[in-house]
Amino acid sequence: MIKKIFGFKERKSLENITLNNIQAKMYEIGFNKEFAEEIMIILEKRFNKYGKKEFQEWFNGLHYRVQEELKDELLATKIYEKHSLLIEEQVKELEKETKLPWEIQTEDLKNINEKSKKVQLVIRDRLSGIALDLLT
Repeated sequence: MIKKIFGFKERKSLENITLNNIQAKMYEIGFNKEFAEEIMIILEKRFNKYGKKEFQEWFNGLHYRVQEELKDELLATKIYEKHSLLIEEQVKELEKETKLPWEIQTEDLKNINEKSKKVQLVIRDRLSGIALDLLT
């Protein structure tokens, strides 16, 4: 009861945060295979570098923040250029869900180009949503 009140998560609940489950959720929300695999490469590198437990805690703790790897404007722009249709579709969906234009949703992302902002918005929102889904 106290854990629920203060928002503590039982360690056991992090067990659902696996690379396979994350990838399956990406497909569920409409990411195509190529885009999901590109994101999975980034996640797998982090998993291999830090190990299972630390990866699970990190992924659970994203809370709508941009992954360190995607703060690189050049990388985010490349992702946009390869997957612009998917990114634009997801941005429109996020605008519907939040009832806010994407520009408002990305106000915290300063000094980067529009393409990078859109990629970072989509990935941070969708990965944070996946983390929440995997905890329930």
